[in-house]
Amino acid sequence: MVILSWNDAEVLHAAIDSVRESENLVPRIWVIDNGSDDPVQFDANAEITVVRNEQNRGVAAGRNQGAELGRADIVCFLDSDARVEKRALEQLVAILDDSSVGLAAPVFVDQTPEASAGRAPGFTRKVRRLLNLADDYEAMRAGGELCWDVEFAIGACQVIRREAFAAVRGFDEAYFYGPEDIDFCLRLRAAGWRVVQTSEAAVHHVANRGFRRVFTRGGLAHAWATTRHLWRHRRTRRVRDASE
Repeated sequence: MVILSWNDAEVLHAAIDSVRESENLVPRIWVIDNGSDDPVQFDANAEITVVRNEQNRGVAAGRNQGAELGRADIVCFLDSDARVEKRALEQLVAILDDSSVGLAAPVFVDQTPEASAGRAPGFTRKVRRLLNLADDYEAMRAGGELCWDVEFAIGACQVIRREAFAAVRGFDEAYFYGPEDIDFCLRLRAAGWRVVQTSEAAVHHVANRGFRRVFTRGGLAHAWATTRHLWRHRRTRRVRDASE
């Protein structure tokens, strides 16, 4: 279990408490403190290891750093402002019993599936989201399935087969914050792995649309990263559109 932290100690502790209360699993927790103003601290506990970076390395680099610290066959990335219900991790891990699945992600409590996963957004949908004209992604759930394939799922909670993670060399560290999660999922699929979303695992996470304020430093950096991402995967989008 890898959890990034940056000036969020209060919610971080809630996230960790939820993980430690998981049933039928005893995850090893790695906290990557990405240069918080007040370093993250915990009482001595064999289940939690904190690694502090002097500077914020970004989401992609921080997650890669955490993944490299462990050796388990399955890696879970959880946002510090997310909380898992007691059986959520067990249910997500069970999906990876299917050897074709490289990544499993939940539908977040009180949200639609399309709020956090679906078809990878193209230019038009990205612009609409940035301008507050759209919230959801394009749906891929055909009916009432409990598990279904998606092109991507956001990184707030992802359970990943280490073999698949290694096959695509993890997250692209050229992305500081977004859309590293979409890029990662698309590269997994291109390498032959399935990305699956499930409604069975209960995970709490408040939708974060902080970079909708486009004309800020963070917003412009996110917009540039999104432009780079769309150009990088332009051929994938064309092939998919041509097949529909």
